[in-house]
Amino acid sequence: MLEISLLASTGFNPFNAILCMCGFSSAGVCLAISLKAKKKEIRAIGPSATASALLGIGEPALFGVILRYGLKPFLLSCSINGIAGMIAMLLGMKGTGNGITTIPGMLLYIYSPSQIAMYVVLAIAVFATAFSLTWLFAVPPEVMEADAPKNNKKTPEPASAPFPEVLGAVANGTYVPMAEIPDPTFSQGVLGTCCGVLPAEGKVYAPMDGRICQLADTLHALGIEADGIELLIHVGVDTVEMNGDGFKSYVKEGQMVKKGDLLLTMDLEKIQKAGHPSTIIVAVTNSDELASVEATASGTVKPGDTLLTLKA
Repeated sequence: MLEISLLASTGFNPFNAILCMCGFSSAGVCLAISLKAKKKEIRAIGPSATASALLGIGEPALFGVILRYGLKPFLLSCSINGIAGMIAMLLGMKGTGNGITTIPGMLLYIYSPSQIAMYVVLAIAVFATAFSLTWLFAVPPEVMEADAPKNNKKTPEPASAPFPEVLGAVANGTYVPMAEIPDPTFSQGVLGTCCGVLPAEGKVYAPMDGRICQLADTLHALGIEADGIELLIHVGVDTVEMNGDGFKSYVKEGQMVKKGDLLLTMDLEKIQKAGHPSTIIVAVTNSDELASVEATASGTVKPGDTLLTLKA
């Protein structure tokens, strides 16, 4: 509003010189930081941000470089610009328009040889002073720290466990044939050949060597895979409704386990009070791809006892 008012009444705009010197000050500070920096990102964006500032677009330099690591470079730039603005006023510098600054702003001063000369000399002085003082005193220590070297070595994936010819019992308890599992999805073999163990205690153990490929958020089920085998261990029937209450996991997805490792614990009393059968179901979900899956257990079993025999 002030610039337009002055242009309308006098034909000149003295405020433009202050704004122009601000751009040259920001450009000098930005270039000093980007050239002295060791961080690749600052070195990459600094020169282009400097060029933008010299063309009148100061935001990339201000927000992308100058203010990024503290106020010291910004305050230095403001101080230099304040002094430059005072000099411009004392020299009587004034443009013939508004809206353009820095290098394009020179067009507003070509109406007078003395005006354009003062503009160029002051602009060079501001840019050089801002660059020099920043280089010597105001480059943020953070940009002087080199980026940590990237580790491009990929962590090798764990080797797949060998095909298990025998699956061990997953708990102390009583063997439950597939047809007697109290869930038609499993008893009818919808998810593959399976069997169960009615647990005598609330501990679930790994029936084979393998990798945990899935772990339910509610901790009532998990998957284990080995070479050619995909196994689902489902703890209880409809226990998903308990939302993890009474369950605790000792493994996580992607973890390699050995046969006999403790996988989960469950509170049998809570499961009983919730009205759910506590049968632990072991299902070979890709049994259709195998030559045979046979149940070989009976009666009372303990962890590691033969539960199922497999043939690839």
